[in-house]
Amino acid sequence: MNAKKLVSGCMAAFLLAGCAAGMTVQAKAKKQPVKLDQNDSYTNAFDTNAYNTNALQTDYYEVETIETKGKLSFKAAQQTSDYRLSESEWADSGCNYYFRQLNTLEKKLYLNLKTQADIYLTGADNFQTTTILRDGQQVQTPVLPMVSYQGMDTAQMKKVFSCFYFENPQYYFMRNAVIYSEKKEVMTIGLYQAFADGSQRQKYTGELAAKLFEWDEQISQKETTVEKERLIHQIVCEHTEYDYTRETVDADDARMSQSCISAILFDRATLCNGYAQFFSLLCNRAGIRCVTVTSEGHAWNKVCMGNIWYNVDCTWDDSRGDEKFLNTTDEQLRIEDSIAAEHTESEEWKGVAPSCEKAFDEKAANGKDTGADVPAPGKAAEFSVTANGKGKALIRFTKVDGCDGYSLQYAQNSSFNGAKKKTSESAEFELTGLASGKTYYFRARAYVLDQNGENVYGAYAKKVKAAVL
Repeated sequence: MNAKKLVSGCMAAFLLAGCAAGMTVQAKAKKQPVKLDQNDSYTNAFDTNAYNTNALQTDYYEVETIETKGKLSFKAAQQTSDYRLSESEWADSGCNYYFRQLNTLEKKLYLNLKTQADIYLTGADNFQTTTILRDGQQVQTPVLPMVSYQGMDTAQMKKVFSCFYFENPQYYFMRNAVIYSEKKEVMTIGLYQAFADGSQRQKYTGELAAKLFEWDEQISQKETTVEKERLIHQIVCEHTEYDYTRETVDADDARMSQSCISAILFDRATLCNGYAQFFSLLCNRAGIRCVTVTSEGHAWNKVCMGNIWYNVDCTWDDSRGDEKFLNTTDEQLRIEDSIAAEHTESEEWKGVAPSCEKAFDEKAANGKDTGADVPAPGKAAEFSVTANGKGKALIRFTKVDGCDGYSLQYAQNSSFNGAKKKTSESAEFELTGLASGKTYYFRARAYVLDQNGENVYGAYAKKVKAAVL
């Protein structure tokens, strides 16, 4: 996972030079953090009444229909799109922990959203817009191209959005907002107006790439996973300050204060989700699995080292000026948070977010994380072939649990030279177009989708020989 780097050294040098030449990154001095006694509770760090306690609740706008230019159908995007996420240098900046818990149809929606976001991130197209009703007014808002969630209910769609949004901080222009039509079974994601112009967005992406590459180089010099994670924690807390001045009534959040872009560029001031996305982005780019989890009004991280998950809260640590909330268990977090109760996970994370049960142990944390990559199906795809009419055969697979589909090869020779292929998500399908009266050889394997839409294959089952009517 995360084998690719975002930009080459020469490109990074060029981008850094561009930033120095007059791009809009601010070199704002970091304020000194609030220093608290080790026994002080978090609620003494700053005025919790200043919190927008609903800041992390997704804005859902249900409409009769969604009108945007360039509608992209769900089916077409999955079957005919030539945009490959696996070739994008940004796609591996997120995690795959939430993605792997989705079923096949949910994964496709996730990948569709990711493809559209990645096209905007790597390209220069202006954002599309649609109209929503907000506070009794018709408002134009920029959005991703519309996609379909046909075949799943609205609750599933919302679950996929949460997994995608909180697992892919690299798409800094996305708002925590969904516009959808239950009647049409289509949806899209709201975007920040500040990045609507494609050429200007390219500049911001270049600035972000340069800064990330600079930190990537520093982090890569550390020898152990724990050393890398501590440096990332230090970078996030030293580079960023909490944004007390955010206007919570701003529906579009012009300050982007729940995005990592507010923490990294501009005023380098952000809210909790900005801290969490920043930390997650650097961790995942360094090969350390990290996700964001939220409560009603707070966001923090869960990070995996040596196959063990720990809580990390950069917002709280930055307010205290220490590392008290670096690599804690769920129980430790509950004890420390007994007054504010900011770490009570929202319902969408129940059974989805990882549990943090083991106390931090540096030796264990520096062990290998064997769960980073999407595992191939552990069972071969056994199947049968039955003649089913002239030039037809019925293929039946013994279902492989957890797989997303089956790949069949067939040819008139046992070496499978010039073999044709057929992919199916169903465990049973009819194969047509076979030569009547001929004998065919068949072999098959199951696959799962990875977070970039590529098939990860299991082993071939024993080949099958069958005559066709």
